[in-house]
Amino acid sequence: MIVSEFVLVHQKETWEGALEYCRNYYNDLASLSTMNRMNSSLPEITKAKTEYVWTGLRYLAGDWFWVTGDDVNYTAWYQNEQPQCPAKDLHCGALHKQTKLWTHRNCEEQLNFVCQ
Repeated sequence: MIVSEFVLVHQKETWEGALEYCRNYYNDLASLSTMNRMNSSLPEITKAKTEYVWTGLRYLAGDWFWVTGDDVNYTAWYQNEQPQCPAKDLHCGALHKQTKLWTHRNCEEQLNFVCQ
């Protein structure tokens, strides 16, 4: 049996709430920084009750970054276009559970989330 390092939390939280929850009960919000990590998270993510799922992706000071400190080398943005200078309320990264693509969302939106 393979145990995933990713855990889907069905509770709905804002991005900040999800970050706090993951840091309190696990290690952090999930970093999907490689294709391998992305693929291994998908079995959990597809169980979400919300259409989108929070990840550890955040926009700050002109750059997207993973809260774990991992580099953003691998990407899975919708239409392969990383949002440049997104609107102030769209600075949090989520994954669409059907398309399996990243998108920027309103950080106050309440979504399921993935911890690692």
